[in-house]
Amino acid sequence: MKMKSISCVVAVLLCVRTAASDSCKLEDVPGNSNKWIILKEMPLGCWSNFSTRDDQREVHILNLLYSNDLQMFFSLNITAANPSVLIIRSSSTQTIQIILSSNPAVKIIKTNGTLIKFLGSTQSAEVVPSADGDSELLQWAADTYGGVTSFTTARHPINIIFTGMTDKQRPSECDLQPEAPADKHFIKLELFEPSNDLQSCYMEHPGEQLHVINIPDDVKIRHVFVHLSSESKLFLRGPPNTEWKIHTNHTIGFLSNNPIIVNDMRSPPDERLISGKLISDDAGDIRQKAMSLYNNIPITSYSEIRLSASHIQLRIRDNNSSPAGPAEVQHTTPAPTTPPFNMLVFSSPDFRSPLDSISKVQIDKRVYAEISHPIMEGIPFDIKVRGCWVRSMPVVRNISFKEESGFNFPNKLRFSFEMLQDLPSSSWELECAVQLCMMNKYCTEESQVKRNLLVKPYIPNPNPCFEFGLSAVLGIAFGGFLIGVLLTGALWFIKIRTGHPVALGMRSTAAELSVLSLSGCPCGLSKRQPVPTHPSPSEDSSANASIGSTQSTPTSSMA
Repeated sequence: MKMKSISCVVAVLLCVRTAASDSCKLEDVPGNSNKWIILKEMPLGCWSNFSTRDDQREVHILNLLYSNDLQMFFSLNITAANPSVLIIRSSSTQTIQIILSSNPAVKIIKTNGTLIKFLGSTQSAEVVPSADGDSELLQWAADTYGGVTSFTTARHPINIIFTGMTDKQRPSECDLQPEAPADKHFIKLELFEPSNDLQSCYMEHPGEQLHVINIPDDVKIRHVFVHLSSESKLFLRGPPNTEWKIHTNHTIGFLSNNPIIVNDMRSPPDERLISGKLISDDAGDIRQKAMSLYNNIPITSYSEIRLSASHIQLRIRDNNSSPAGPAEVQHTTPAPTTPPFNMLVFSSPDFRSPLDSISKVQIDKRVYAEISHPIMEGIPFDIKVRGCWVRSMPVVRNISFKEESGFNFPNKLRFSFEMLQDLPSSSWELECAVQLCMMNKYCTEESQVKRNLLVKPYIPNPNPCFEFGLSAVLGIAFGGFLIGVLLTGALWFIKIRTGHPVALGMRSTAAELSVLSLSGCPCGLSKRQPVPTHPSPSEDSSANASIGSTQSTPTSSMA
C-alpha cells in the first residue's frame, strides 16, 4: 500500500511537470529575433587582402538570392567603396531593380543571364560569361583578375552599403566559408527577414535551464552554429545528416540524435535517440523525451526552425540578458543610399503653382510642400518623412508638419506646415529627412532633401480700417445711389398714403455715405463729423423749395 502511494505521488509530479512544459505555447518570432533567441542564415562568403597588380583595384562578388514571390529591388551604395570591380550575379528569372548610388571608381559587371536595372544612375554594367555555382564563379573571377577580394551572398537584400576596406589583417586567399552578415566590416547588409521561419516559446523559472530545439524533417538545414550565453542543457533534434556546432564559454550538457561539435570537440549522436526508430519531429514527443532524459528538469524554451538554408546561426540567451557574441559594428561613414529627392513648395492647398526660387513666403501663412523621387515611376515605393527643420543662421529649429490627405498620386508625398515667427533671417533652408519604403515596413536609409525659402516678414497695418480699391469705391457709390432711390420712393409712398411729409435725416445719411465712399473705411462711421441741427438759410430755402415742387404734382393730379 505504501509503495502504491509513492507511485501515485511520482505520477502526479510527472503530470505537473508535463503540464508545466505544455504551457510553453509556440509563437511566431517576427524577424527571427527576440529577447531569448536570434536566428540568422549563414551563407557562403569570404574576404581577403587581394588587389590587382596593375591598378590596385579590389574585386568583389555580390551573389543575390531572391524568391519570386517578393518584390525584387534594393538600394546599393558604393560611393565610399575603394577603386574596384563589382561582379553581380543572380539566378532569378525576374528583373531586379537597384537604386544605385554610384562611384566612378567602381566598375560594375554582371554575369550573363543576370537581370538587373539601375535606377537613379546612368552607370551601366558590362556582361561577362556566367558560372553555374558559387565555387565556379569564384574560380572564374580569380582566373580573370588574379584573385578575389570578397564574395558576399545576400538573400532578399533591402540595403547594401560598401564602406571601404580598412583592415589589413585578412587572409591572402578568398575561400568560401559560412559567415554571418555582420562578419564583414567593409559592407553593411540589411536583409529582408521572413517572419515564419522560427517559432519559439520561453518559460522563466529558477534552477537549471533546458533549451529544446527541433528542426522538422522536411527542412533542408544541415549545419547549425549554436551560441550560448549562460550555463544550459540542450536537447537538439534534427533530420539525418544534420550537424550541430556549439560555441560557448560555459558549462553545458547536451543530447542529440545528430553529431555535435563543442569547441572543436566532436561527439557522436546519443544512442538512446538513434537506437531502433529515430525520434520523430512531433513537438509533444520531443518535449517528453527531453524531460525524461534530463530527470524532469522543466523546459526553459522550445523552438522550431524552418529556415530554408543549408547553414544557420542560432543564439540562445537569458530572457533579460544582452545579446551574446560580438556587438554589431556601427558604420560611421555618412553616405546617402538613394539619389536626390525633389521638393516643391506651394502657397495654396491646391498644389497647382509651385513657387520659384525668388518668390517670398508670407511668414504668417501656411506653406504646402510636395516631395517626389525622379526614379519612382512604376515602382511600388512609399515616401516617408521622418522629420523636418529650418535653418535661419545661426538658428536651427524643428517644425511640425501634417500630411495632406485627398491627393492619391503614386510615389509623391504632400504635407503642410506653419511658418515659424521668431527666426532672425529672411532666408531659410528647409530640410527634411525622408525614406523610400516598401509595404510601409522595409525602408532605405534616411536621405535629406533641401529647399531654400525667402521669407516675407509680416508687418501689421497700423490703420485698423480696410483699404478699398477703385472697384470697391465704385461699388459703394452705386450702393449709395441705389439706397437714395429706394428712400425717395419710400418718401413718395408715405406722402401719398398719409398726406403728411416725413422728415428724415437725409442730409446726415448722405453725409455718412459720402464719408464712407471717400475714405474707403467703415471705421469712419465711428468718427463722423457732427451735423448742424439748424441748416443755413440758403440750404433751408433750397430744400423747402425742392420739397414744395415735388409735392405739387401729385396733389394736382389727385384733384
